[in-house]
Parts: sequence; structure tokens; C-alpha cells
Amino acid sequence: MKLTVWLMAAALPISAKSFSQRVTINKKNCKLEEVFERIKQQTGLSFMVEKVLLDNAQPVTLHEENAPLEKVLSECLNFQQLSYQITNQVIVVNRNTDKITPVASIAAASLFFPVSGVVTDQKGTALVGASVLLKGKDFQKGMAADAQGKFLLEKVPEGDYTIEVSLIGFGKYTAQLRVNGATQPLEIRLSAASQALEELVIVAYGKQKKTNLTGSISAITSRELDNRPLTNVTNALQGTMSGVTVMQSNGQPGKDEGTIKIRGIGTLSNSSPMIVVDGLISSMSDVNPNDVESVSVLKDAASAAIYGSRAANGVVLITTKKGKKGKLQVRYDAYLGKQHATRLPEFLPSWQQAAFYNEALTNEGAPVKWTDKDIQQFRDGSDKTGAHPNTDWLDLLYRGSGIQHNHYVSLDGGDEKTQYMVSLGYLDQEGIIKGTNNKKFTARVNISSNISKRASVFANIGYLYSPFNEPISSYPGASSLSLITFVANQISNVVPYKFDNGYYGYGPNGNPIASLELGSFNRTQRYTLTGNAGADILLAKGLHFKPTFGYRLNIDQGEKFVKDIQFYDPNSGRPTKYQGPNNLTNSYDNTSYTNLQAILEYNTHLGAHHLGLLGGGSQESTTYRENSMYRENFLNNAISQINAGPTAGQTSKGLTNEVALRSFFGRFNYDYDEKYLFEASLRYDGSSRFAPSNQWGLFPSFSGGWNIARENFFEPLKDLVSDLKLRGTWGKLGNQNVVGNYPAISTVSPQQDYSFNHIIASGIAPITGANADITWETTATTDFGLDASLLQHKLTFSGGYFIRNTTGILLQLPIGAPYSLSAPYQNAGAVTNKGWEFSAGYNGHIHEVNYSINANATFINNRITDLKGSGPYISGGTFQQVGFPIYAFYGYVCEGIFQTAEEVAKHAKQTGGVIAPGDLMYKDLNHDGKIDGADRTYLGSYFPKTTFGFNLHLDWKGVDFGAFFQGALGVKNYVQSNMLGGVGANSNKPTTAFLDRWTPENHSTTFPRLWFSYKNNGPSNMPSSFWIRDASYLRLKNLQLGYNLPKKWVHRIGLNNVKVYYSGQNLLTFSNFYKWVDPEAPQAESGYSYPQVKINTVGINVLF
Repeated sequence: MKLTVWLMAAALPISAKSFSQRVTINKKNCKLEEVFERIKQQTGLSFMVEKVLLDNAQPVTLHEENAPLEKVLSECLNFQQLSYQITNQVIVVNRNTDKITPVASIAAASLFFPVSGVVTDQKGTALVGASVLLKGKDFQKGMAADAQGKFLLEKVPEGDYTIEVSLIGFGKYTAQLRVNGATQPLEIRLSAASQALEELVIVAYGKQKKTNLTGSISAITSRELDNRPLTNVTNALQGTMSGVTVMQSNGQPGKDEGTIKIRGIGTLSNSSPMIVVDGLISSMSDVNPNDVESVSVLKDAASAAIYGSRAANGVVLITTKKGKKGKLQVRYDAYLGKQHATRLPEFLPSWQQAAFYNEALTNEGAPVKWTDKDIQQFRDGSDKTGAHPNTDWLDLLYRGSGIQHNHYVSLDGGDEKTQYMVSLGYLDQEGIIKGTNNKKFTARVNISSNISKRASVFANIGYLYSPFNEPISSYPGASSLSLITFVANQISNVVPYKFDNGYYGYGPNGNPIASLELGSFNRTQRYTLTGNAGADILLAKGLHFKPTFGYRLNIDQGEKFVKDIQFYDPNSGRPTKYQGPNNLTNSYDNTSYTNLQAILEYNTHLGAHHLGLLGGGSQESTTYRENSMYRENFLNNAISQINAGPTAGQTSKGLTNEVALRSFFGRFNYDYDEKYLFEASLRYDGSSRFAPSNQWGLFPSFSGGWNIARENFFEPLKDLVSDLKLRGTWGKLGNQNVVGNYPAISTVSPQQDYSFNHIIASGIAPITGANADITWETTATTDFGLDASLLQHKLTFSGGYFIRNTTGILLQLPIGAPYSLSAPYQNAGAVTNKGWEFSAGYNGHIHEVNYSINANATFINNRITDLKGSGPYISGGTFQQVGFPIYAFYGYVCEGIFQTAEEVAKHAKQTGGVIAPGDLMYKDLNHDGKIDGADRTYLGSYFPKTTFGFNLHLDWKGVDFGAFFQGALGVKNYVQSNMLGGVGANSNKPTTAFLDRWTPENHSTTFPRLWFSYKNNGPSNMPSSFWIRDASYLRLKNLQLGYNLPKKWVHRIGLNNVKVYYSGQNLLTFSNFYKWVDPEAPQAESGYSYPQVKINTVGINVLF
């Protein structure tokens, strides 16, 4: 009895607030369900009621204007033998047992028992307001879970029942329950569900119910990020949303963030989307993934146009976790993981390299280098002098620990007035190459407070400190980690790592392990502070004024010290190859961003009409400062202070630039009874990047939707189709962040020396051309879509078609020779992206096993449609040309491998040495009898035509399992020769691909005969379709297995919930691409890139 009183008392403040609300309803002979829906729209309260009660309810006639909620509910329910109770913002409707004749079986029952329990999510967090319904043959009772997720149903007759627990955003829980004296408190865990159409989705400058959205928006919540070994938010999006392509080509700590493309590539320059974190333009790398509450991606112009000139490539909205009403909750999450390379080249041992070297010499008519004795000594290691080694350079390179661990602590809670969330995070990544390391220290404070009945304030503050370190090469003028990986993939295994006397072996590009061991380094320390604060002031009913101020400061301090290396002849000790001089660069970058914004927002309901208006303005400014100092030829490699270096050859650089953006924006929303939807938005941006006559751009959008399932004629299908909506949009967006800060004016550059009276004097001069007529790149998007929810929201589907045309792309077109400056930019290019996108999800249960399946796919066709009469622009093995995709490969069509001299004689003349059987055969496309540049053609694109992902989740009695797959189809990739290997002196080595090469005895069709450096057959010298392969893939992106310890165990030690889990990232990859090259490796750079990694982790979540 005491517990009942306590629960009622806990509900009183909320119930009192709910009763104080007023509603307006004018309905005649309408269904009770329609009345409940109208009350829900006007009050924000939810209903919990059994469907059979709604089906059997009598029609209702109401004519109430601004009437108290209590009066309206009484008029609806009293004459229907129904009663209600309001608890935790949920109106629970039950049979009124006082007006029902008792059933004999119940009246005769002498035993009644309570049914109690707690409802949580899979992490143990209490689910406030979860609907709990107990149904028996002649008895039913329900309520909503309280602020701690607890429920208590008293006086339940002994017997067999079905218990149903549900909450928007979670899968429904159903189980059989025997009620008697032995019934124990229940522990019910709900699993994440497919997003129901009733959920709120973060949109530009606010939130909207998903059912009322007319734009194309994809969203995920923190549930999709939980317990994955994520180092950044970007990679978390890969494969989770239709229309969003994330390509991760690097696994190096601190550089493993992927690139995001939304609905294709919209421009020939910067095609990255706009990132907004808690309303402030920011970077995804600034945010700890554990702090993320939700991520919304605005994909079409209707949803993104209100952001104007930076939204042409889409917008990513990140919302961080906020405090919730209730007692303090403390959470600790941690994991420990080990990284391994997903794929590495399989180079042949030194004896085979020597044999292949001789074979290549023979093919070129030259005498062999290695004797049979040499080859045998390479093979058996019998030469103790070290002259015949078998150096495994990759084994020496990849000896980093690869250990990764993460720790996260958060505190959240609050009362009716103030809510808060505070978090601290620490990530430490040691790379698989020794010396590669990145750490992240994060802190966040989010607080909000109702300072009066008409005003509330908030502040969101985030901090990041990230020290980064990588070893670099000593190669003059090209000091980087990528050059170390390049040389390690290139240098021959016949070159010793070290001789017995301690001297390093070396090839033409030095020794990659020497660079690691001598300790050349590149170190940076990043400090980022972000914050925004604002208020929400109620000026009048439905009218809110929302001023905010945002600030972001980013500081990068860099130190790059290149140590010189002297190589020696191992026999005489004479100095030979030298890589130097040693040098030191210190740098300091500072970027500050401010945003002052004010918004007026008005919402009102006029019967079935809902009207929303939003208008505002903002002033943004960014200031960038950079300073660097360089000195060289230090006394030795132990000295790394800038003032200890000689002044000869020193340089220094300093620059400052500023940009600003002034904006005015507005949005109009209208819906009638949530059936007919319309939205329009407008943004007017002025940018300092353009000349005064072209600074301002206007970006409108329009969208509409029809919720067909809300129509009366659709009622017979409601059990099958819960929701069905058609939507269409059109809008125009701009892009101004493409060509630097001052493309419209001529700028001068220092260090432009000139002769004055035969004396060289320093000066300044313009070196780049300017064009005052350039203006925004503009993107017009048309979008049509369908959203559906079937089988009482168990199955959801969303699909759409889009056309995205970008015009006025800024390009530097060729100018005649008399023009001495670099070509100015012009609005000259155009690109079109067309495609389809689909997503679907299903949630269900089999007895006590809950499961969910979600999938998405995107199909994109990308084409350049205009280059203002210029082109093609050829760069190595790629080109840009009208009619073809961006990132297009360009080369010769390989028809196979010459098998006989007769085939060579009959074929068009090929250059590149003496062509013979075993060489690649190229197609003479223009039929002029020779193979030259005119025979090159389009060979595919690096950007995938199709991306997809699907996710499976199961949970049963505290055990949960998840598997997430993602992949790409219709994508090509080109691999440089140093990843396939080669045959040559000390700077080449073959991979296992060479085992099936063409020889006079083996007329292979899979690999050409051996040449030094490939010559005619090379992927670099003669880029062709032979070296461009299908890089489609399917990857097991994440696998999870977790266990929630029983509540009775964890409660004994004073905890609320404990979960332990295993999580694996990038565990399996299925692809027909070269087996030792990751299919996501960057095109034409795979010899230089740090490999992709797979991570095995174990972790724990503790809720105090």
C-alpha cells in the first residue's frame, strides 16, 4: 500500500500539469481513436489503450473550445464504461470495472497478487513512460512505467496472462505470465526498433515528427553506435543510411576518418557536406561518438535549403546527449582492442625474386645476373655473410602493438527546472606501425534550465585535446609516413635490412626501417573548444524568440623533425648514399569561428489546421592565422630546437585571412489534420568570398506530402498498412566554399624578387588571376519519395528517386600564352547525379527472442554535363570529360595477352620496346594501325554506383547479438605497380600475382611476361583495363555479442546494470579485387597508403 501511495505521489506533479492543459475539439459522431489523436496533437500526451476497446467504443460528439483536458476525457469515456489515468505523460485507458458486472470466475477468486517490475533498454537505462498492459481472459490492467522505469499492477487475480510492453522507438515485448504467490518482479528489456513514423527527427533549426516530414532525411540514434570501436562519428555512418556514401581508405590512428558523399559527387572541387553539431557549424572529428544522441542527414534541397550556400553537398546534423529529468545516473563504458591489417601484399621470397630477375633479363636479350648458386643461397640461407638475405620488409614495418583502448564516463540527471549532462572521454590508439599514435581527451557539458514559466536557457560546451604522432622518412623534400610504406612495398627482399657490422642496407630510395629507427617524426597537438549558448523566450502563445551565440576555436601546434641518414659501403665503410639535410619545422595554426543568430518561431493549431512559421538571421565570421618556421643543417640529430639551427637556409611564413557570411532565412509549415503537408523555405546569403555585385544568393525550396493512411477511405487497410505517405520536393542550394577565400580579387605574393640597377631586391607581385564575375555554384534538386509502415509498424519502408543538377561549377579553364598569371576561376562546369534510394526494416519476436532486420541501398548515376567546351582533362590514369563520371579511369582497352608472334605481327603497332608474345594487347579504337593516346577511353569509376548495408539484431534474456554488413557495387579500382610488385634492381619485388605469368611454357592469360619496370605492360606507363579491376565488396563491418548480468547480481554490489561484450570491426571482406589489396584503398595511391585495419575488442558498460 505504501508503494502504491508513493507511485501516485510521484505521478501527481505530472498529472496536475497534464490536467491544466486545454484542448479544442469540434467533432460529430467521430471515432474515439480520432479524438485521442487530436488530444495527442494538442497536448503532446500519449495514449495507451487496447485496440479492442477502441474498436468497440461508441461514436463521440464533442463541441469544446479551449476546454480543460479532464472535462474532455470525462465526456468521451464516462458513458462508455471506460476510465483513465495520467502517469508520466501517458493517458492509460482501461475498462471501468466499477460499471462492469463482475465475471463469476473473478468474483469467486479469493487470491489477488501484485505484478511489478522494471522496464529498461539494452544498456539498462530506465524507459520512462513505457506502456505495460496485462491481459487475461476476463481481466486486463495497464499503466505507464515511472521515472525509474518501474511499474506496479495491484490486485491481479491468480491466473494466466499475456504481458505486453511497448514504447515508441523500441520493439514490442510480449510474454506469457503465470500470476500467483510465486510471481517475482519482472526485468523487461526492450530492443531498438525501426524508426516509427511518430518519432521526432532533428531538422534544420528544430525537430519534426517523422510522419510530417516532406523532405528526404535519414537518421540514426546512439543505439546504432553503441559498443562499436569507433574513433570518429564519420565512420559510424558507413552503410547505415541510404543516399550516404562513406569511403574509409586509411587505418592510421588520427587519419582513419572516412570521406562523406551525399547523393553522389556534386562538384569538381570540395564536395564535403556541411556539419552542424548542436546547432553550431563544426567538424565531426571534434565529437566523441559516445556523446552522440542522434545523427540526421539532410539529403535534398527541401530539407537543406534553409542552410543556403553551404548545403549544396548535403547537411549532417549531430545532436549530443542532454540531461533528463530524474535522479543522477552515472555511466562508465570501456573497451580494449587489438588492430590487425585487413590485407597486405604477398611478396615472393628473395630466391624467386632473383630467378624472376634473370627471366626478365632473358626476355630483354641481356645476360642473367644471378647464378644457380646465388639462387640456392637465397633459398636456404646458407650464406652467413649476409650477402644473400631474404628480408621481410613488411614484417619489420608492421610491428606496432596495435592496441586501442577507450574510456568514457558520463553523468546526467536533473529536476523539473534544470537538466545536465557531463562527460569525459579518453581514447588511445597505437598503430600497427611502431611510432604511429593518436590520443583524444574529450570533455562535454550540456545544461538547460527553465528560469521562469516563459523562458529557458541552455549551454553546450565541448573540448578536445588530441596529440598525434607518426614516423616520417628522411627522403629529401618528401618526408612522410606514406613514403615509408611506399619504400617498404618497393624495396627488394634481396637487400639486407642491416649488415653484420651494423650498417643499414639500402635501395634507390633508402631504407624504410632506418627511418623508423632513427626517429624522424611529425607531431601535432590539436586543441578544440566549441560552445554555444542561447535562450528560448515565450513572447506570446505559440510565439518563441530564440537568440544563440556560438564559438569554435581550433589550435594546431606542429613539430616536424627530419633526421638525416648516411649510408655506407658494408665492406669498405666508405660513405655512399646520403639522405638529408636534417631539418625542423615548427608551425602554429589558429582558426576562430563565431556565429550570432536570432530566430522567431510561431506555431498554432486552428482546429485541424497546423501552421508553423520560422524566421531568423545570422552573422558568421571565420579568422585563420598561420605561422611557421624552418631551419636545416643542425649540428646533429639530437638537437631539435629551432633556435639551435643555423640561419642559413631558414624560412618563415605567416598569414591571416578572414571570411564572413551574413544570412536571412525563413520557413513555412502547414498541415491539415496531418494528412496534407506543405513546407517552403528561403535563405538569402551574402558571402565575402565574392565581389560586391555577386555576393548575395537566394535559395528557395518547396515540398509537399500526402499521408494517405490518414484518409477515411483507408481505414479498412489500417491493420495491414499503418502509415503511407507520398512526398515530393524541389529546391535550390548554393556552394561558396570551393576556391579559397578571395577568388574574385587579385592577391599578391611575397618573395617575388626583381632586379633593380643590377641588384636583386625582394618584392611582391600578383601570381594568380582573378575574376570579379564569379558567383555561387548552384544545385537544384528534385525528389520524389514514399514512406510506409505496415503490420502495425513492424515493417517500415522508405524509397525515393532524386535528380541533382549542379551548375556554375568553378573551374580554371586554359588561357592563351600571353596571360602570365595562373588562370582565374570561371563558373563553367556542370554535374548531374540521378538515383534511387531505399531502406526497410522489420521488428518481431519469436517467443522470448526479439529480433530486428534493417537494410538500405542507394543507386547513383553521376555525369559531368558541361565543361564550357573544354576538356578532357587528363591526369595519369584518370580524366574529366563531359558525359562521364567524376573520378573516371582513362586508359587503353586490353584485349588479352599476345600468345604468338603471328598475333603480334597482325596487330596494330604498339610502342614501349620490342613487342613479343606474352605482352599485353591493346585495342586500336580508332583503327589507324597504331596504339597511342587517341586509343584511350573511359574504363570505369572509383565512385560506387551502388552502396548498401544491412543489420541484424537479436536479444534473448539479457543476451544480445548483432551483425552489420556494408558494401559497394559497380566500383572500379586501379592499383599501382608497387602493390602488385615488379621485377627490377633493388627497388622492385614481385608478388604472388607473378606466379601465373606468361612464359613460353605457360601461355597464361592472367599475367604478362616479365619486363623490367613493366614497360609496355605497366599499370603506370600504359594504364589499361588489365590493371583496373572490379572493386565491389561486401564487408562484415561490425559483429557484437553481449551479455547483461542478472539484476539480482549487480544490485548486490550497488550497481544498476552491467553489460560485457565482444565487438569486432572489419572482420571479413568478400571481394574479387586483388586479395592483398583492400577494395577501399585509394585509387592510384595504394602503394603509399596505411592499410585498413580490423579490430577485435572486449568491453564493459556499467550503469551506477
